[in-house]
Amino acid sequence: MTIITRIHTSKPRRAILVTGGAGFIGSHLVEALLAEGGWRVVVVDNFDEFYDPEIKRANLAPHLLNPNLKLYEADIEDLEALQTIFTDNGFSAIVHLAARAGVLPP
Repeated sequence: MTIITRIHTSKPRRAILVTGGAGFIGSHLVEALLAEGGWRVVVVDNFDEFYDPEIKRANLAPHLLNPNLKLYEADIEDLEALQTIFTDNGFSAIVHLAARAGVLPP
């Protein structure tokens, strides 16, 4: 009889920043990244009133207890907040989805 033993080494999780990660598209990306594994997902969203903040909170609610998700309620125009977020997380990748949905020209 042959016994094969596999030694599993877990890859270190890479940090990825998703701006606008609480919105419709962003929250689906966050869900996929968490399901894929191997990522520490960091979301930055300002929960602007333009898109109902309660909907955005509901989008992320199923994942808030996941230890691989970190949520910052911050605006991407707040350079001091972003500097802290970048310093604290050491990102391997960034996906920029922060935007105002449905903005029409004046």
